[in-house]
Amino acid sequence: MQERIEEFNEAGVAITASTYDDIEQNASFKSSEELTYALLSDQEAKTVKSLGILNETYEEGSSRYGVSHPGVILVDTDDKVVLTRAEEKFIDPPSMDVLLEDVKKVLAGEALEEETDAEETPED
Repeated sequence: MQERIEEFNEAGVAITASTYDDIEQNASFKSSEELTYALLSDQEAKTVKSLGILNETYEEGSSRYGVSHPGVILVDTDDKVVLTRAEEKFIDPPSMDVLLEDVKKVLAGEALEEETDAEETPED
């Protein structure tokens, strides 16, 4: 994400990331990776719960509790989620090119094509 931050900024998007790690761990990671965007701490998993992306594999009390399903969420200035790329198995994430184009489409008010895994069945 860091490598493409200018392109997202030019599109009108401010990048932030969120982890379940504490503030000190995030500050250390941000510094070591030379990140220029905000790295937020969501130790109580309030944000991931509210967005519906909490990985429920880990129970409350577990050291991994608060892990979200990996992905990207675009929230507009009215706090409305307008694009979600968070999935239980985010094995094959979209490229940054695809993500940037989708973000630009959403910001321009264009509808995105829905991806479906189900085959279409003819009507009876």
